[in-house]
Amino acid sequence: MSASDRESVTGGIPWAATYTFVPAVRVGNLLFLSGTTATDDRGQLVGRGDIVEQTRQIFRKFELLLKSVGGTCDDIVETTDYFLTMENYKKTADVRREFFKKNYPASTGVQVAALLREGALIEIKAVAVLGAER
Repeated sequence: MSASDRESVTGGIPWAATYTFVPAVRVGNLLFLSGTTATDDRGQLVGRGDIVEQTRQIFRKFELLLKSVGGTCDDIVETTDYFLTMENYKKTADVRREFFKKNYPASTGVQVAALLREGALIEIKAVAVLGAER
């Protein structure tokens, strides 16, 4: 595997070119989705103070990225969720059920002191295996 096997995936996100990272990187059939907070296309926070709506917005963004490479949320095999408070962990379970229709991914929840995006209650990163039958 070489650097030429690596593809940046922006999913049409308009701000993607302004940062020193991309929303996702594809290497073969693996897609690595960057840590994502609940922002809209203008970079504005969605669901201020609402962990459920923030989680939903993150998975909507993942859906768009995955769709741009022919995948779905069912291709996600692992997530890492960063929470400001672990009390919010249980509140995200129903949202995950909305987006994962087949098998659930492996998942890690971590409580952190702060997140980069002001007002964000959660940040999630993920790994997907595209085209894998599970």
